[in-house]
Amino acid sequence: MALDKIHTLQTGVSLEISTVTLQELIAKILTGRELPELGQIHCANDLYEYLSVIVYKGAADLIKRRQQWVSQKNKADLVAARPIPFREFCDFFWRNLDEHDPDGDEWVRLIADDSFFTQLSEFLNKIRTAERKLHQEKDLMIDLNLGSV
Repeated sequence: MALDKIHTLQTGVSLEISTVTLQELIAKILTGRELPELGQIHCANDLYEYLSVIVYKGAADLIKRRQQWVSQKNKADLVAARPIPFREFCDFFWRNLDEHDPDGDEWVRLIADDSFFTQLSEFLNKIRTAERKLHQEKDLMIDLNLGSV
C-alpha cells in the first residue's frame, strides 16, 4: 500500500493513509526544534502514531459493516472525510474468527505488504537523518562558542 495515495478496496471504499503529521514532525526537526516525542520513536511501527486515514468514498457502507467497532466520533469523521488516527482505523477491523469481513481482510493484507513497511522505514530514516543533522548543528554551535572564549 502506498502512503499518501488514494486506494479503492474491493468493497468500493476509497481511502488514503496520510503522512501529513509525520511530514510536519520532520519539518519541525529540520527547523531545529528539540522534540521530546523523538525519544519514543524506535521502529517503523512507532510511526503509526503520526499516520491518519481519510475515507473519501464508501464511508457509510463501511460504518454499516463495521458498526460495532466504530465509535460515534469516528463515524462523524468518516462521513465528513476527516482524518482518523491510523491505529483507531485499524481497530475497526477487530472481529470474531468466523466473521466475514472483506474490508478487514483486504486492509490487513495491504498494511502487511512489504512496500508499506518499506515506506515507513524510509520515513524512519528521514527522521533519524534530520535528528542527526540537528545534533550535529548544535555540537558545531557549541564548538564555535567555546572556540571564541
